[in-house]
Amino acid sequence: MDQTIIPPVQSFGGSPSSGYITTENSRINTSTLEEIHRRITPEFPYMTDLCQVHNLPGRTFPWHWHSEVEIFYMRDGVLEYVLPSGTYTFHQGQGAFVNSGVLHMTSCPKGQVCLQEEHIFLPSYLGGQEPSILQKRYITPVLEHPGLDLYPFDPSIPEHQKILNLMRQSYDYYGKRQEGYEFDIRETMTRLWRILFSLTKDLQSDTKKRPRDDRVKIMMEYMASHYQEKLTLNQIAGSAFISPRECSRCFQENLGQSPFSYLTDYRLQKACGLLTHTALSVTQVGAACGFNSSSYFGQAFRETFGCTPREYRRQCRTPDAAAPTGL
Repeated sequence: MDQTIIPPVQSFGGSPSSGYITTENSRINTSTLEEIHRRITPEFPYMTDLCQVHNLPGRTFPWHWHSEVEIFYMRDGVLEYVLPSGTYTFHQGQGAFVNSGVLHMTSCPKGQVCLQEEHIFLPSYLGGQEPSILQKRYITPVLEHPGLDLYPFDPSIPEHQKILNLMRQSYDYYGKRQEGYEFDIRETMTRLWRILFSLTKDLQSDTKKRPRDDRVKIMMEYMASHYQEKLTLNQIAGSAFISPRECSRCFQENLGQSPFSYLTDYRLQKACGLLTHTALSVTQVGAACGFNSSSYFGQAFRETFGCTPREYRRQCRTPDAAAPTGL
């Protein structure tokens, strides 16, 4: 197993009491899983970002959702999007649209890199506010489309390639910030959306529905509030007023993993923040994140991140964090 650790470009920080997982450009509310983007403002509700998921802890960006829509282009490498509706794999030159409010996580397979040009913007950026005819006729039908959680773009399809080209133009405009770039971006993204709208109209007869993820969100929120405790399946299921069997089925159908597998992943992400930003010992970190056994904590950490908690701390600890004790 590769033991090389690259310090993350985006650092998952925050203490158990902070309620947030923070990155360079956003933060995820660990109770609601909503991601808030710092560069999305009322004055200009659009941003781009170059995401390098292979540099994140566990090569994974954790479960989250956001009110903005998301489109992306794969500049290099491989990236997996995991949604309640399934797992989608994207390679260099491909891309996709991810709808507003869709629960998802991303991961980069071992041995791969991931350079993803990501665009995030509020739907009102193009359509204006209700009752704008643009919003009503062209934006809302896409946002509320029952089967449209993710729409992949294949460069071998001419209309898809047009979208990918427009995406890259907008990314360049945002990076160069030349005078009038705001007009250039809005014009480019409007052209992109017009093509996307035409493509998704063909799906109107699609009877596929998004899996109901309301209950699994409730249970994920419950675990975020109680992950430091010893949790049972009955407790997790009870938070959504369903049976343990239905709880397990709900997680498997929506996330492709068991409730306790998700809980372990969540605890490990919180542990990364403590190892990076605090002086707690490794044993204290494990206990603070709900691991009753320090040996199990170490084993789970190595299996997920390919290194021990101590090795991770040596490579990724922030300069302002006090020296840990009791290592």
